[in-house]
Amino acid sequence: MRRMAIMSNTQLIELQKLFNFKSGIASNSVEREHSKISENHIHFIRPSHKQNTSIDAFVDKRFIDDKYIFPADTIYVSTNGQGSHTFSYVSTEVFVPNSDIYVLLPKQKMSIEEKLYYAFCITKNRYRFNYNRKPKGDRIKKVLVPALMPNEWKQVVNIETIAKITKPAQNLPTPELKTAEWATYRFDELFEVKKGKRLVEADFEQGDTPFVAAIDKNNGYRDHIGQDAIHEGNTITVSYNGSVGEAFYQPKPFYASDDINVLYPKFKLVPSIALFLAVIIRKEKYRFNYGRKWDSNRMKVSFLKLPTKNRQPDWDFMTNFVQTLPFSSQV
Repeated sequence: MRRMAIMSNTQLIELQKLFNFKSGIASNSVEREHSKISENHIHFIRPSHKQNTSIDAFVDKRFIDDKYIFPADTIYVSTNGQGSHTFSYVSTEVFVPNSDIYVLLPKQKMSIEEKLYYAFCITKNRYRFNYNRKPKGDRIKKVLVPALMPNEWKQVVNIETIAKITKPAQNLPTPELKTAEWATYRFDELFEVKKGKRLVEADFEQGDTPFVAAIDKNNGYRDHIGQDAIHEGNTITVSYNGSVGEAFYQPKPFYASDDINVLYPKFKLVPSIALFLAVIIRKEKYRFNYGRKWDSNRMKVSFLKLPTKNRQPDWDFMTNFVQTLPFSSQV
């Protein structure tokens, strides 16, 4: 309630009076890496409902036009995605946005507190948009926001706390991914593969159980329902229909649709390992399509290529790799 009051007690003006808008670059026009393999590699940003997952990959700034490279402490806004549109953040590092991102450059000098304030205000306007009415062009530029940041905002925002959130869990260099030295493992060696269960939207009840469907955003959450969870947490979900191959770590119990395979680990799974595996699983999606679905039988005999040590998956390497990435202190 207090924050909403902060937005309303001042003159309102259009966003375009405060900011210049810049667009990002198409994802298929850049070469992306999963890790910061050199000092020249910087964040490549995509739409997301959370700032940490808006970091899609790393790109080499030497091969990017300067007009697409933006400094730390810059506002960026998601313009696409049913579960991601209009979410706004302030960058923590130099970055390149994809084409579903607007970058907002202040027309006058702004403090970091002011930028965080306007990112908050933009996100609060999310209800004005949807997948068919995206926050693009004049729609977003003419959104009304307070002309000035109220003094009370400084009591709400703690810059030191925000800075801590973005830090890695380990302040060490990110290990190199020597994929040529990795080994292959069958899915059924690592996981017990279980299926979701069909549930149509007309039968949804109101509640708090995550409903995981075959979508590529929002951790696979399509909705929250009143039905009991049918799968345990600390598992990985993989779509085999719709958005084939999209993989997400599920930390708590959930209901999965019949388009979902659920991977129950045969090893000790922790969040950092799960996040590493989810990325590797997504890399296999090119092998499958609507005519060749990645159903549970096919998945069981599929292979994953993973870091290895002593002829076993190198779980320690996976953990250490993830824990050197930005925001991993929050995992």
